[in-house]
Amino acid sequence: MSTYSEEQLCRYLAHIRFDDDPMRQDALRLALVKDPLQLLGTLMLYHRARVPFESLSLHYSSARFLSLDPEDLYHKIVERGRGGYCMEVNTFFATVLRTLGYSVISSAGRVNVDGTYIGWNHMVNLVTILGKRYLVDVGFGSKGPNTPILLEPGGSYGIPPAMVKLEYRALSIHTDPDQRVWVLSSQENYQTETPWKELYAFVETEYFRADFEIMNLATMTAPQSFFVQNVMCVRTILDEKLGQSIGEIILHRDYVKRRVAGSDPEILETLETEAQRVEALKKYFDIELSPAEQRAIRGLASQLVPKAGHA
Repeated sequence: MSTYSEEQLCRYLAHIRFDDDPMRQDALRLALVKDPLQLLGTLMLYHRARVPFESLSLHYSSARFLSLDPEDLYHKIVERGRGGYCMEVNTFFATVLRTLGYSVISSAGRVNVDGTYIGWNHMVNLVTILGKRYLVDVGFGSKGPNTPILLEPGGSYGIPPAMVKLEYRALSIHTDPDQRVWVLSSQENYQTETPWKELYAFVETEYFRADFEIMNLATMTAPQSFFVQNVMCVRTILDEKLGQSIGEIILHRDYVKRRVAGSDPEILETLETEAQRVEALKKYFDIELSPAEQRAIRGLASQLVPKAGHA
């Protein structure tokens, strides 16, 4: 399995602003020995706050090809300051964790779309610490977990402003009632006790790079793919003093929204032109698209075409 060099690891930690102090390197190694679970949770938080879940390369690129090669992902995420969708960011994060010495396998999931589980199109990582296995997923975007989740039925976790829980059971589409998968559900606002919604189901079978290459091909090319149809970008809002997530910033198609625990979702901007969306990506996600990237979306259905009266 691939790993990154010590220099690459240090640059990544600096990129997610986890390693602002050179002394943190020694502290990192000590934390890995003393409390690997807490360290894992902290890394997830900092990662999700800096590395967005996004589909930009399928719209602002002439190639519209997403590589799962760890070195390509390092260049994209650390050197170019971008993110990616599940197979990209979870492949990258798994490589970081293996570099640190964590025991990681990657597996696949089915996303629940309007009550229907579609084909394998989601990647998750499963990390084993002291004999216990945890779901580690930095690639689900809005409502996704930003903390390791113990693979134990019935546990619920706060992911402000939401809650998530795990169940181990059959799906309604199973023809064999003895089948079992892990089902992750979310309660969008636990403070108002909104209904639980199933997000995705996953298995513990280890999948390999060749498996994800097949999944990736369909996800980045199929016309009905959510990521092909939608320009989107999501990142966690991190309160560094509290050391926890307090919400998220979401750019989806033609709006930017903020969801914060204890408050109603707030539309920050409505976007009517490509220039406005490009500026929003820079303002809220620190992503600056080159002129060539900005031109690449022209003619696509996802392009924001100015309405009458706008430049």
